[in-house]
Amino acid sequence: MEPFVLAAAVPEVDDASMAESTGWAIDHVKSLRSGLPGARNATMILPALAGGSVQPCARNWAAEDARILGTSLIGRSVTVETSASS
Repeated sequence: MEPFVLAAAVPEVDDASMAESTGWAIDHVKSLRSGLPGARNATMILPALAGGSVQPCARNWAAEDARILGTSLIGRSVTVETSASS
């Protein structure tokens, strides 16, 4: 399995930004992949958005089942809420 972690820092994370970043990450990794597609050549994509404010709808969106594209691309979104610096 090929793992990819794609992370970005944003001011606020909501379900729309999670959907957009996950879609972009899956498309981007799909364009980079090599080899024959199939279960023996799977790719795991972990798109992560980190921000000072993560809306509950974004946490719920990320907590849903993994997004699967065909039989070999699996995206599992992650949210990260950061605390303010003192």
